Amino acid sequence: MLVDGVTKIYNEETPQALLALDDISMRVDQGEVVALLGPSGCGKSTLLKMIGGLYPATGGRILVDGVPVTEPGELTGMMFQKPVLFPWLKVVDNVLLPVRTHGAKRSEFLDRANDLIALAGLQGFEQRYPWELSGGMQQRVAICRMLMGEPKVLLLDEPFGALDEMTREYMDLELRRIIIQQNRSALLVTHNPLEAAFIGDRVVVMTPRPGKIAGEVAVPLGKDRSEDLLASDELNVYIREARSLLELAKDSMGRPL
Repeated sequence: MLVDGVTKIYNEETPQALLALDDISMRVDQGEVVALLGPSGCGKSTLLKMIGGLYPATGGRILVDGVPVTEPGELTGMMFQKPVLFPWLKVVDNVLLPVRTHGAKRSEFLDRANDLIALAGLQGFEQRYPWELSGGMQQRVAICRMLMGEPKVLLLDEPFGALDEMTREYMDLELRRIIIQQNRSALLVTHNPLEAAFIGDRVVVMTPRPGKIAGEVAVPLGKDRSEDLLASDELNVYIREARSLLELAKDSMGRPL
């Protein structure tokens, strides 16, 4: 996935014009997980939605698997803070939704849906309704649904922001495991330096609005990451680097985070 010189201006050519993103360039390679870290209002979610084809870019270009992004498509899968499951559909049918909306027969993809459900640790809950699940379990159903269409790039907009801290850390572990096992590329939006360093192979730090790339931190801690890493001095090195970049970005813009 390539973002090349992308700019976003809201209300362009009006007195209310607002520069949200300014000359953003970055890439996510095959099998790589990149965390996009920045203060609230810096344009992280806007950039993610542009990559997903939900918002048009004002300038620059976005390519996914070499294809220009002009509208939502099957090359990307998105996940938001809320799981947005259909309460009248059972778990397996929520997971099957992406293929069913394209007219595919349920039976043709049922085995894949069940495999994803097992991968997410939800085996035995296939016939439950969303309201019978915890918040973390609902988010795991949303992960399965996102993977059902086999997207090239996963776009994750603070998917666990509404969960309590203990559940969030557990879900970070699960998300990293599933992404690596499925060999997907992923871009995670977060304002949490610990989450960014734990999940990401790289942490890309953005400035306050207008959002620019302040710098990045490589996190060479290997593909498989355990719960013990969350409290390790090794991880803290990269958390501190990410926080330092955030502080430098704040100072350069002359605004508090």
